[in-house]
Amino acid sequence: MIRFLRGRLAERGKGFVVLDIGGVGFQVFVPDTPAALSPEPDCELALHTRLVVREDALTLYGFSTAEEAGLFDLLLTVSGVGPKVALGILSGCRPKRFLELVIYEDTEGLGRLPGVGKKLSQRLVVELRDKLAPGRDGLTAADFAAAPASRDPVEETIEALTSLGYGRVEAAQAVERAKRELGDKADTAGLLKRALKTL
Repeated sequence: MIRFLRGRLAERGKGFVVLDIGGVGFQVFVPDTPAALSPEPDCELALHTRLVVREDALTLYGFSTAEEAGLFDLLLTVSGVGPKVALGILSGCRPKRFLELVIYEDTEGLGRLPGVGKKLSQRLVVELRDKLAPGRDGLTAADFAAAPASRDPVEETIEALTSLGYGRVEAAQAVERAKRELGDKADTAGLLKRALKTL
């Protein structure tokens, strides 16, 4: 698995870049975001990458941050979401904003993202809501916001953030700050919303 590439930016096109690494040109498909498109030709560029293997192709996808790469991985677990749709979502939405849309079940907002219609927006909420709250199935947003006492809201929030690609230490620090601000009675939804503002 190719997880990271660093090389000279030899070419940039619509939705892709070509990195010159030791005289070999690697074509890497990237989201259409300012972070991905800003580097000038001949500068050094580093990307977090994911290699997608198909019967007829080996395709590299690249991301400027670990959070984007983590969201790409998460999106590919959803039925009906392939690499192209995942790239489209990343082109239209930052990882933190996407997480908020899922947590608050904003299917209208999700439906406005590139390549996402009404049905897929509902599927994103249903499938990812459970992944962002490990061990809990078939719950509504109200259930998620009012986590039972048997589940530690701090740990649950950390798990939600790490599933999106944030480092565990970084996520834990953000959640601890949120807990200090909100108090010991803060629930998962409150902690998550506050932590996202500091990440």
